[in-house]
Amino acid sequence: MLKVLITDSNNGTCQHLKSIISSQTNMTVVGIAHDAHQARALIKEVEPDVVTLAIELVGMNGLAFLGKIMTLRPMPVVVISQLFSNNPLLAKQAIKLGAASYIQKPNLSAVSASHIDSFAREVIKKLREAKSQFKRAQQTMHNQSYSSPLRPTLQQESAPVSTGQVSHRLIAIGASTGGTEAITTLLRCLPENSPGIVIAQHMPSGFTSSFASRLQGLCSVQVQEARHDEVIKSGHVYIAPGGYHLKIQKRAGCFYTQLNDDEPVNLHKPSVDVLFESVAEQAEKRGIGIILTGMGKDGARGLLKMKQAGAMTYAQDEQSCVVYGMPRAANNLGAVSKEVPLEDIAEELLQLNSYTVTPDV
Repeated sequence: MLKVLITDSNNGTCQHLKSIISSQTNMTVVGIAHDAHQARALIKEVEPDVVTLAIELVGMNGLAFLGKIMTLRPMPVVVISQLFSNNPLLAKQAIKLGAASYIQKPNLSAVSASHIDSFAREVIKKLREAKSQFKRAQQTMHNQSYSSPLRPTLQQESAPVSTGQVSHRLIAIGASTGGTEAITTLLRCLPENSPGIVIAQHMPSGFTSSFASRLQGLCSVQVQEARHDEVIKSGHVYIAPGGYHLKIQKRAGCFYTQLNDDEPVNLHKPSVDVLFESVAEQAEKRGIGIILTGMGKDGARGLLKMKQAGAMTYAQDEQSCVVYGMPRAANNLGAVSKEVPLEDIAEELLQLNSYTVTPDV
């Protein structure tokens, strides 16, 4: 049974879509939302297979909400709007943001029965296609993530990175629930000459690659899913692949990524503690630790080790967190040098005297 969540500010459109979907024996409407706030709550509550999304939403533009969905919780979305006929660029924007497809909505009160029937057939077809396309893409990303990230890149083996590209400081970031949005907010504020950044975000296999790709299009820094044994460069961000731990290793004057398939730590893989502890050991005072929103206590122990090794450590404050669990646990351990609102973390980094890259690793 295909579970569909309808999101549209127009109640008449919602009821029409519900009628179309309910006419199919293998489809069901599990919720109707009239704004982004309702939609977000229902996505968490009913876990739909596909979401229909209007652009004309109360309180938040539908495309802006689409970007948030695909960053925080990627899922099949079909955008349905009357605006596509007057502005074809909106359709391209919807696809770029991650929509599975889009549908031109007719004026349901002023078109013929044949046009309404054609619209209904298109809705049914594209809802089914959206689910199957998403499953195929998810499986492809899973296969790529599972089969390849532990192999060192041939480029590094044959062409050493120049001294000017090597990062001699490291920013390590850990996050869980709400972290994808927090990471996006933070990275968008950082300049292209930032120290190398390594990230452990609690996220399942298959999703970290698309998350990295989305960030790449939004940030001045270069963002990628980490691979095994890559040299860490200034201005680059390395996100731990879902299903693997990310650590760092220092050798020959460079920091390198190290992936492994060890058992989960604190029930997570990647684990923030695993990343932070390796940064504490390998980077010592050249590390900067940041723990963001998230449930549980993963990262607290590792952040404490970073602080004890001489690193500056930050925690996102309670008011700006979706879930204050991980920052609270770090605070309770005495692992945090300074607690700041999410929107101020980038400025804190830029003001650090030690933020400037220095060559003596």
